[in-house]
Amino acid sequence: MAPIIGASTQVRNSPGAVCYLAAMNLRILPCMTLFGAGALALGGCGSDDGPVDGGDTMATETGDGDPGDGDGDPGDGDGDGDPGDGDGDPGDGDGDPGDPNNTACSALVAGLNSGFMIDGTPRDFYVDLPSGAEDGGPWPIVFNWHGLGDTATNFRQLVSGFVDDPAFPFIGITPEDTDFEVMVPIVGSFPLDWDVFAVNDGDVDDNLEIALYDRVLACADQRWGVDDDHIHSMGFSLGGITTDMLATTRGEELASVATWSGGYWSNPNNIDMLLAMVVNWPVYDVDNGYPQLIFHGGATDTFDVVPMFYTLSFFDFATNDVSFLNDRGHDLVVCDHGGGHTVPQAAGPEHVI
Repeated sequence: MAPIIGASTQVRNSPGAVCYLAAMNLRILPCMTLFGAGALALGGCGSDDGPVDGGDTMATETGDGDPGDGDGDPGDGDGDGDPGDGDGDPGDGDGDPGDPNNTACSALVAGLNSGFMIDGTPRDFYVDLPSGAEDGGPWPIVFNWHGLGDTATNFRQLVSGFVDDPAFPFIGITPEDTDFEVMVPIVGSFPLDWDVFAVNDGDVDDNLEIALYDRVLACADQRWGVDDDHIHSMGFSLGGITTDMLATTRGEELASVATWSGGYWSNPNNIDMLLAMVVNWPVYDVDNGYPQLIFHGGATDTFDVVPMFYTLSFFDFATNDVSFLNDRGHDLVVCDHGGGHTVPQAAGPEHVI
């Protein structure tokens, strides 16, 4: 199997999609799936890799038996259910029965989770599990965010058919939006699905999507075990921007990222005068060099936020983000599928997962 070489190499990895490797060090990388390997990949290359190594779960730390070290002593907050430590008692704010702000992790189920309370906000999302989820693990996990105006029910199809991939079985999480309303100067307030605009308006932990990611990740780990070396996120359009927001705020724990028509609003080159009126992201400060697959649809990859008034160019976002991410230590595969603002079958999830 031929390796992919260098930043200037163009590779056609699926019908109609031309991709190139934007590797900061021009090093040779093998053909592996992006999520399955936790490394850069062109899915069309295939893989000789076997099943995913189990790895450690997200909760692997052990203590030596002394009180307060998090290993099982009363009051040390270790998640073992001792009175008063905030990890298992009714009403203590951690999701146990009687806590009005958070649904208990034990309520997490395969399929649709509806009205799952996260920091006082009811959220809906789908959980797709690999066979043997209850007995196996720890499992990779993939968060999957839909585009503006789409639904989780529809977008779930991008991951649900792949969770039993023998080379990369995983837990799929497809959230539903909250019709989050954004105040746009001159235009007024209207729903734009995801809470991805004023991310740094106060504490990022108050962000609805970051809160969902944090809570569902912790609950999935508690229920089935999560491989902390394989935490991934993907999304399309505003869902791609949501993924890039997670990469900006939770990038230290992500193994890889894939976006169709996304964009980093932590990249100053992506923020024009009008977008600056509604967008406020933290400065990008991530040391983890996670790889990213960036799909875009070429020069016609645009979206009219306000017809005849304001248009976003996801082609420009992708172009700007290549140097932005390379300069910060991230290797990329950048694919122009030429189909405009869409996720065409030729550039679908089978080339990512």
